[in-house]
Amino acid sequence: MHGAQRETIEARVGCAGSIADLQEAFAKRNALQCGFCTPAMLLTAQDLLTQNGAPSREQIREHISGNYCRCTGYQAIVDAVEAVVAQSRAKGKSQ
Repeated sequence: MHGAQRETIEARVGCAGSIADLQEAFAKRNALQCGFCTPAMLLTAQDLLTQNGAPSREQIREHISGNYCRCTGYQAIVDAVEAVVAQSRAKGKSQ
């Protein structure tokens, strides 16, 4: 692929902001499992939160639906993204 740009999760690991919050939430809610889909799920979730800071569970499910996960059944992943949304709302109210 000439002229194409690729961004990997390694470029964002440890960065401040939603990706770090998502990584923490994934770990706390056992949404990591085998780790095969995790990078794509994290990047996809970050993309969603950038576009829509307060998505519904259905919107989260729809947005991550292009990533295949065989281990978690998506429930833990949706829970983790939803937790970051709630955390972001709480931070916004306290500031």
